[in-house]
Formats: sequence, structure tokens, C-alpha cells
Amino acid sequence: MPNLISTRVTQFSYFEAVLNHPDWKASRVLDFGGNVGTFLVGAGHNVEHENYWCVDLNEEVIEQGRQSFPRAHFVHYNRYNSQYNPKGIRNLRIPDCGVKFDIILAFSVFTHMDRVEMLELVGSLRSMLAPGGVLAFTFCDQRYDRSLSDPQLHPGSDVRKNLERERVKNSARDIDEKVERACQSNWCVVIDEEVYVEPGDELGHQRRVGQPNESYCSYYTAEFMASLFPDAMVLPPVSPEWQHCCVLRGPQ
Repeated sequence: MPNLISTRVTQFSYFEAVLNHPDWKASRVLDFGGNVGTFLVGAGHNVEHENYWCVDLNEEVIEQGRQSFPRAHFVHYNRYNSQYNPKGIRNLRIPDCGVKFDIILAFSVFTHMDRVEMLELVGSLRSMLAPGGVLAFTFCDQRYDRSLSDPQLHPGSDVRKNLERERVKNSARDIDEKVERACQSNWCVVIDEEVYVEPGDELGHQRRVGQPNESYCSYYTAEFMASLFPDAMVLPPVSPEWQHCCVLRGPQ
């Protein structure tokens, strides 16, 4: 099992910019897929720990979050995911946290599941919003050059980065061809070294038998994401991150 402890601390600054400086202190916040709660590190004194909930698939990171932030709420969500929770339960519903949330965040969560599963979970999360609440989640556009957000990164898309990282059998030409196929699609899935363009149910993350700890990454063009959620604001990346953001409002 690879190390699943996140060290990313830029989530707060990212959502602070995307959501245009919301009133964090007065908000109940759900960090969906929040790992060990490093969002709170970046947030500093801007977020009340008593008003912060973190839901994550991995029991180990949830336990570490409880130890690091004892006043916050950490909830284990034992749902199957081939990459992050291969022993989990398929199609498990999101736990009821007992409150409605003013802000629900998901950073780099729906980037690791198929379109159908994303639509299901987004619908469930929207039902957990308080009146006037907001749901913001990130996604990767397969056509976006990551170096536009961070010049220190090698030019190219996240698809190319993943294919080169997992490279065993693919030649440079193979990778070029797969990146081109991905870029011509509305959405695609990259599993280890293979690109699947607009796949059907056979790649549904809660249906197929995945290999434990495989790399499973989903990509959507900004235009296609906007078509999936017509009432959303689809926003470009906030440097130095290269992920776009989809922002949905709850009922008033």
C-alpha cells in the first residue's frame, strides 16, 4: 500500500480565490476527500475547527487527522476505490454528518472516478448543502498545459504527465498518440498506461474489477463539464494549481 498521507496545503488559498473570499468563520465546512485535514493548515485561523468536517475513504488518514486536529470532525467513508480504498464497499452512500453545510469542497476527488460516479456523488453532496450553500470541486481538463499555472512544471497536460510517469511499455510515439486522442475527446479516463476515450459503463469505478493501487484518473474539458452542470460556474485554474473548478449553489 503506497503512502496515502497528503502534504498538500494549498487547498485553502485555492478555494479562497475561487469562492471570492467567503465568510469562513461563520461557515460549516465539509472537506470531501480531505485526507488528514491539511486544508486546516493552509486556513490558519480563518476556519473554526469545530465547524470543519473531513470525510475520506482511508481509515489511516482519518485517524491521523483526528490526532492532528482534535476539535475538528473526521468521518471514515468506506467506499470502494481501486486506487485509494480497494477493500471498500461499492456504491456506499456518503455518511450523514448530522448537519447541513455552508461550504462543501472537493479538491482532486472527482479526478479519480468515472463520470457516472461523479454525477451521483455531486448530487448527494448538493443535498447536504444548507440554504444558500456552495459546492466547489476541482477537475482536470485534458487539454490544459500545466506550465501555464506553474512555469516550473514541464510543459504539457496532466494526461501526458501521468502516461510518462507510468511508462513501461509505451514509446514516446505511443504517448504522443494517446495524448492526442485524449485531447480530441470531451472526457476520458487514464488507467495506468491506457487512455479510454468517453468510455461506457465497463469502466465504471463501482462496476469494474480494478487492480489495487492502480492509477485511475479522469479528465473533462471545461466545456463538457459545463454541459454536465448547466447551472454551474466553471472556472479556470488558480496558480500554482492546474485544476479547474466547478462551483454549484444550493437552494436559497
